[in-house]
Amino acid sequence: MSLLAAIGCLTIMPVGPRSPSPESLGASFFWFPLVGVGLGGVLAAAHLLLAQALPALVAAGVVLALWIVLTGALHLDGLGDCCDGLYGGTTPAERLRIMKDPHAGAMAVIGIVVILMLKWAALANSPLMTRGRDLVLIACLGRYAMVVMGSTLPYARAEGGTAQEFVRHAKGWALAGATLWSLVIAGWQGWRGLGLLGAALLVALVLRWLFHRTLGGVTGDALGATCELTEATLLVIASGHIP
Repeated sequence: MSLLAAIGCLTIMPVGPRSPSPESLGASFFWFPLVGVGLGGVLAAAHLLLAQALPALVAAGVVLALWIVLTGALHLDGLGDCCDGLYGGTTPAERLRIMKDPHAGAMAVIGIVVILMLKWAALANSPLMTRGRDLVLIACLGRYAMVVMGSTLPYARAEGGTAQEFVRHAKGWALAGATLWSLVIAGWQGWRGLGLLGAALLVALVLRWLFHRTLGGVTGDALGATCELTEATLLVIASGHIP
């Protein structure tokens, strides 16, 4: 049940119960990295096919578009809301109010455009020999960063919200399991993979400090922004031809 909840939350796959229990939502954090592995596997397979027929920039653009479609642009929406809220608000309550507004402001558009440009350019320029493995690992670690954030911060909205049950019912064993999955998958790439895992943890901890300071906790938007910023950072690092 918790696996289906994780797949239904992180992708557009119509799986899982319509009203999952709060306990299964909290336990679903255990599966987040593995859902990322599945997503990354699809992206890697798509890139393998596209790279044979299309220029690198075009292939990277199509893979990125598929990435957005498969996740329903949910995390990008969270990033945009965070950009608007953190830029426009001066107190946690004001920032949370702005983030809840369904309209996208200038900072949301700028933030989304910049992150997509970074991901597109980094993906197109990453080493061809490791690009498929990098996609699998980075999709995994982006979701692991969400688990770190959601398991170690309180939920910021007193009135509740989309990610409330995930955060309030997060389990310590789910965080431990997600950490173990991520460590095993990163270790598959040797020191390169472990270095990317360390970078993902660093990004998650920096964002944890930021959201705790500016929002007083975490929200669904903050979780989505964490995933996008972690993925973009790791793609940029991986594009640096690190052995």
